[in-house]
Formats: sequence, structure tokens, C-alpha cells
Amino acid sequence: ISFYLHDLFFPTPGVNVTTAIVLPGTNNATMFGMVAIIDDKLTEGPSIDSKLVGRAKGILAFDSISNISLLASITLELEGRDGNINLLGQNRALDPQREISIVGGSGEFRFVQGFATLRTHSRE
Repeated sequence: ISFYLHDLFFPTPGVNVTTAIVLPGTNNATMFGMVAIIDDKLTEGPSIDSKLVGRAKGILAFDSISNISLLASITLELEGRDGNINLLGQNRALDPQREISIVGGSGEFRFVQGFATLRTHSRE
């Protein structure tokens, strides 16, 4: 399964923000202490206007004072699929490629386990 996650973290005029910052954090450089709730689009291609294939919903907690790193608990809800996939783990956002644990799922994804590979396509 391959898709693009669009995490719209900070407001941009004319764009619907899909992240709510519930605790601002204490360190501007690494966002340490920031907690956010997400409901992000998953699309077929890198454009936010690409075909919607699902949503990523969950909680992000920025957990490092020395780099931009966050603890992520995310549920992937995929269009046309019966069930979801659950991710849990640390995401060092500036690393070129990261892995996060797939810890389970429901429906057709029941008992799924393994890892997901994350890469940042672009930042604005």
C-alpha cells in the first residue's frame, strides 16, 4: 500500500488545516512538548488535489529537546476497505527515511503487523 499523507500543520490562507495543536510546547526549535491531533488526507499522488484514498487520524507528541522528533499514534482509514491499520512509534521528522511500527488493525487488516516506511516528499 502506498500513499501520500498531507499533514497541514500550520495555517495557510485558503487551505483547510487538518491538525489541531492542543498544547503548544516549550521549545520553538524542536517543538518539544507540542501535542497535536490529526485528521489528514491520504492521497494517491503528491498533490493535495490527488485522488483521496483515505485519512490518517491520531495524536502526535513532540518528544525531543535536541531534534524534531515525535511520538505518533495513528489510525489509517483507507477508502473502500473494511478495517483500518494502526501505527505507533517515533518519527524523527528530519531523517530522510524513517520506519514506524504497524501494531495492528481491524477488519481485513486484523492481526496485521510489521513496519511502514516514511519519507518526506516536501515541506512548505
